Amino acid sequence: MRYRLLALMLLMLVISAYAEGPTVSPPPPTPSEGGGGGSSHKQTDMEKIIKALEQGKKQNPKRFEYLQTLLWKEYTPPGEYELPAVLIYYKGNKTVRRSDSLEIQAYVTNENKIEIRRPLYLYLEMAEPGGDFKQVNSQPQIVQVNEYYSSDDVNYTFRSFPEITDLRSLNHVGNVRFRIRYTDGQYKRYSSNWTVSSREIFPVLELNVINNPPVVNYTNVTYKPRYSDPIEYVAEITDPDGDTLNVTLHILEGDNRTERKNVTQELRGSGTVRFRNSEYGFFGKDDAGKTFHYYYTLGDGINVTSTNITAGPEIRPTPKLLVENPRMVAEDENYYWWGRYNFSIDVKSQDENSFPLTVYLYTNTASNPWKLRGSKTVTVTPERQTVSVETSFDASDNNQTFSYRFSFSEPDQNGRTSIDLNGRQINPRIISYSILSPASFLNALLILVIFLSSGVILERCSNRRRKTEKGNQGGD
Repeated sequence: MRYRLLALMLLMLVISAYAEGPTVSPPPPTPSEGGGGGSSHKQTDMEKIIKALEQGKKQNPKRFEYLQTLLWKEYTPPGEYELPAVLIYYKGNKTVRRSDSLEIQAYVTNENKIEIRRPLYLYLEMAEPGGDFKQVNSQPQIVQVNEYYSSDDVNYTFRSFPEITDLRSLNHVGNVRFRIRYTDGQYKRYSSNWTVSSREIFPVLELNVINNPPVVNYTNVTYKPRYSDPIEYVAEITDPDGDTLNVTLHILEGDNRTERKNVTQELRGSGTVRFRNSEYGFFGKDDAGKTFHYYYTLGDGINVTSTNITAGPEIRPTPKLLVENPRMVAEDENYYWWGRYNFSIDVKSQDENSFPLTVYLYTNTASNPWKLRGSKTVTVTPERQTVSVETSFDASDNNQTFSYRFSFSEPDQNGRTSIDLNGRQINPRIISYSILSPASFLNALLILVIFLSSGVILERCSNRRRKTEKGNQGGD
């Protein structure tokens, strides 16, 4: 190398003598002092060569460049270049779920000396089940010539592919293959071209991808609401793969076959879905008195899972009757059994239509459980009206606590056909009387007549006995 440089300088010095422009004469050599003058002459000649080259480059740069071309010789690196080996490094399970985390790396070995190495450009390729290989990373992973570790005379390095962390995007399950395509700018090769493999190193990595279907837990809609009540379907969804789920509610008619309506909500992974009647309008006024069923389907992009068909809800008939203010008023505040009791209730129609209504009154005591005391039929209109039934208790109900019930031929605003209410204890007094009442006067008169009649009869009997005794004495 040193001699090539010296030859180059000498040639430049010679050419500079013929360069256009003024000629520079070299200065005379500097005398040496003492022995060893040879080194001094060499130093003087080198200075002359350098100065001559500098002047020649300034005075005729084109000739200087031409000289460089004539003296250039392509560098021949030591040894013969070999294409590095690139394989896949993977430590995980060979059977994975779509949501499992993946870490796929390139394992690169390069036996070339650093002087002849070339940068490598790595591309990860994946083949979905039944498909061809497609590039995963848009930008290559680059291994520079000096980015290798050395161990046991092996130059190696690793590169990760951050673009793939799981397989959630797959639309199919099955065998998924990976390989690496790489190039050094001149040659192109695949990891599959190599046959070397071990427990963690593969020319082609094959994974068996499986899918975990979502799980749904839901509360049965078995209560009996009105169509206008806040009916709500609620389901708790759990998906081990964390997929984006399409949760669909299917509402069936009472025959369990005819689909009335279906609505879908999207859910990411796990969570709660709610389907409200107020939002989707499942039921209307015409559905009063009908029974429905429902089930869910859940799609995760791979499979569709269906739940069992479940009953509910049963829509209560739409009540036309409004009932308010049930009450009882006793004729006598002492609550005697023979007294009159007025039981009444207010009714009206909840719409513009009129309809007939029969109200029944029942009383309940230990002696006479839920005895019908009377009924009344009225025409219910949008105007409020009072329905009254008047009755009294039996002598056997004396000293007992009573309750009472209104029963209707139409359901009320709460869907009820009867209302039970508590009364109070009946006064224990047995005989009904009053000093000023006609009945009391007649009773007293009757007693007086009985007493007078009894006195007259007794007096006559006494007089007759006396006469008999006197007659018996005269005969003697």
